[in-house]
Amino acid sequence: MTSFLKKYKWPLAISLAAFLIRVIYLVQYRSNPSFYFPMVDELWHFNWAREIITSSFWGNEAYFRGPLYPYFLAFLLKITGSSIFWSRLLQEIVPSLSAALVFLIGNRLFSKKIGIIAGFGFALYGTMIFYDAMFLLEVLFVFLVLLAVYLMIISQSDIDWRKWLLIGFIMGLAAITRPNILLIVPLFMIWIYWSFKEIKGFARKMILPLILAIGTVVAIFPVTLRNYLVTGEAILISSQGGVNFYIGNNPDAEGLTMLMPEVKLDESLPWTEFNAATRAAAEKEAGKKLTVGQESSFWTKKAEHFIFSQPGKFISLTFKKLIYLFLGFENSDNGDIYFSRNFSSLFSILLWHKLIYFPFGLIFPLAVVGMVEGWKRRRDLALLYIFVIGYVPTVILFLVTARHRLPLIPFLLLFAALGAVGIWEHWKKKEKRRVAFYGAIFLVFLVLSNRTYFDIGFQNEAQIHFNLALSYERQGNLPEAEKEYKLALENNPLSATVLNNLGYVQFRQGKLNDAMASYDRAIQADPKYAETYNNMGMLYEMRQDFAGAEQAYKKAVNLDPQLYQAFLNLGDVYLEQNEYIKAEVAYLQARETAPKNKEPYFKLGALYGRKQEYQKAEEAFRTGNMLGQPSAFDYVNWGNIYYATGQAAKAISFYKSALQNDSTFLQAYYNLGLAFQRFNYPADSAKLYLNKALRINPQYEPAKRLMEQIK
Repeated sequence: MTSFLKKYKWPLAISLAAFLIRVIYLVQYRSNPSFYFPMVDELWHFNWAREIITSSFWGNEAYFRGPLYPYFLAFLLKITGSSIFWSRLLQEIVPSLSAALVFLIGNRLFSKKIGIIAGFGFALYGTMIFYDAMFLLEVLFVFLVLLAVYLMIISQSDIDWRKWLLIGFIMGLAAITRPNILLIVPLFMIWIYWSFKEIKGFARKMILPLILAIGTVVAIFPVTLRNYLVTGEAILISSQGGVNFYIGNNPDAEGLTMLMPEVKLDESLPWTEFNAATRAAAEKEAGKKLTVGQESSFWTKKAEHFIFSQPGKFISLTFKKLIYLFLGFENSDNGDIYFSRNFSSLFSILLWHKLIYFPFGLIFPLAVVGMVEGWKRRRDLALLYIFVIGYVPTVILFLVTARHRLPLIPFLLLFAALGAVGIWEHWKKKEKRRVAFYGAIFLVFLVLSNRTYFDIGFQNEAQIHFNLALSYERQGNLPEAEKEYKLALENNPLSATVLNNLGYVQFRQGKLNDAMASYDRAIQADPKYAETYNNMGMLYEMRQDFAGAEQAYKKAVNLDPQLYQAFLNLGDVYLEQNEYIKAEVAYLQARETAPKNKEPYFKLGALYGRKQEYQKAEEAFRTGNMLGQPSAFDYVNWGNIYYATGQAAKAISFYKSALQNDSTFLQAYYNLGLAFQRFNYPADSAKLYLNKALRINPQYEPAKRLMEQIK
């Protein structure tokens, strides 16, 4: 044990340091309101992972994204009991191992000193720490890439085909995490081909590169096969490549954020609806229904059309993205990285902007020096150069964000350590010309990478407060949510989405006049914003103005026929007035609009129950149950079917299920008391639940009357 610790003390020390630093950050950062409420890509991955655990392990559609990370996250959630904190904490083991790999690569290619500097640099790198704590795929992707590169380095003179098959397999795992790595695999194959000088002849030299490729295919093939079995289409890994390529290359694109002419990609589009919105836009333009493969091809062709029809604009856009890629400013997504400094004193030390954008604004100039210093050993260091240079196009062909350039960071840290040590060594040797040359390179790139160009370098204050408001709203902290929405409006006063959300928060607090004023402003900002009319309808409904509610809901569905919630609300208005036929039509329209959503089925089940069409009611409830868990209200309505048909045990079981879902649901307690009394159970059983109902609402007359009857 002692010899093991002595031999591996540095990778162990670096790994432990990386983990402890991330744990400290995590403990501090959980004060952020969004910590327990994932958003955007985090929410996508989180929901996907929960679906894997609870309902559909394999899924029933082509993977929209590389699937490995969601399955990894599902594993974390499973072993932590779906604890967000503990899942984030366990995930931090992965970047801790990545830090050790950075040391091992540096130690192997350069020296122990450079390995230590680069390893601790990774452990302390602020942007890495920020994203390592999130439910995002980069944490796993970076580890797999580093592992594959390290194994290639130590196997450089080894002709054991099994090792290269394993390396290829790890590359394949990286590909089913983020498919863009496949663009670099051919470069790795070329590197292998030229690395084995002792092997003669083209055919023999191609064996190991092909084995690497076979290993990659072996990892990817199960995903491709699964996609084919589900869709009938040969989708290699995921179906998002086409739309992502178009988002990065279209007439509206600016390289930093998601923009496309066909779909309004802003806060008004919930991230969970992104796929459906882009699919609808593609089908509308194509004039027909598209499969997922056809949709991806549709967007790819549109991107290609933009590139070849407007080459000047494409070149200008690509040049801008290349500049963005190497600027010190961290272009955030999934939360503003600079604003997040407010929630962690440690993080505020490790990432900041005063004169320079630290850390990237310092690391990149040093990395350029390191790349110049290492050029004389370019054959030995070819793998690092290949990855850095080869990975750049995989970013700038799409979007440039702090998160998307993370895979470059470990390699830039290695070169930066080489650059810093190189300058120091040349200084000690009094090689003034070399020091001056490197100093000039460093200063030039320090200035260039710490300036702001075009429209980069600014925080989106409106988005920051909007995201905070969403987090508070999901927590149920409505006063704070209202406050943050108002702050968002100060920076973006004409946002219909913010005004609509503000109105809804005010509505939930009973501030009906304020809510209506916010809704009116939202409609003035965007007269075609259907969500606002839907919310207005709920306000009218609360005021018992059913005519106003009906008019508002109809306006909502006319503006957005895909807004199934407005159809449901319209049906509820009709049901409230005992207009069963109209209610059924509205619910059926909701079902047609959202056939995979549980709510229309549960609404129909309740309606059919009231109409005493019990068989149709049960079929609707069963279908809804297959699509998602019923709410407490749904369980009660379902139980009412069995109560009405004299099936006592089933009715009681469903009422109890309602209470398991919501232990404060008065109606479930009352219905249990009613069922026990009607089906001649002991009186004490009925009294038990009626008393619980009366504890919730002592003035609940039906429970009081039934209690008197039992006495």
